[in-house]
Amino acid sequence: MNLAQFEQFVLTQKSTLEEDYSQEYFKGDWRDDKMSYDVASRRVIEGRNPENIINFLNPKRALDVGCGPGALISLLAENGFNNCWGVDISAQAIEMAEDLIKSRLVVGSAWETSFSNLEFDLVICREVLEHLTVRQIFNTVREMCRVSSDKVYVTTRFHPNPSSLLDVTTEFEEDPTHISCLNIDLLRVFFVLNGFVRDCELEDKIDWMNKKRVLVYRRAEH
Repeated sequence: MNLAQFEQFVLTQKSTLEEDYSQEYFKGDWRDDKMSYDVASRRVIEGRNPENIINFLNPKRALDVGCGPGALISLLAENGFNNCWGVDISAQAIEMAEDLIKSRLVVGSAWETSFSNLEFDLVICREVLEHLTVRQIFNTVREMCRVSSDKVYVTTRFHPNPSSLLDVTTEFEEDPTHISCLNIDLLRVFFVLNGFVRDCELEDKIDWMNKKRVLVYRRAEH
């Protein structure tokens, strides 16, 4: 993808909106057991992830950006970490959350939250960015870096075989809302431009399934 093609792709994307993520999205018949968002299903799907977040990323106060119904926050609580908050664009998704964690979830966009600068030492954003436009991804990275005093942990879908830094594709066959799969290096550039540096050791520890879709960035020391 050259610069002109990238420009055309980015500037014609339809912005992600709250109404794109009703309860039908999370509970629809198109989902199978491997894609369910209920906590019982997610407990199996997540495997070691909640434990690894606690043990390797060592959060004191965390934020889950694009938390949906809050399954990860519930699973972190099951593993003894009860200081994780969530934000999601969908009020309907938050209504689906378990009562024990619902008070810690707020409605808001990933790219413009109501949280203070440096409010969390860990910001989590998993399987969210591919649902956003490229411009929304850019702004979301900036927002995550703004509210993090230390680390940002991201997983997302990437372009499978990019030939240039600007290559971006969709993944409609997997999920009709997967509208932006970037070159992984472009996403890394976004973090560097916001003053964050890659933590290769933590990426290797967190990516226990070796999917090569994990990014862990730390605020650079000045």
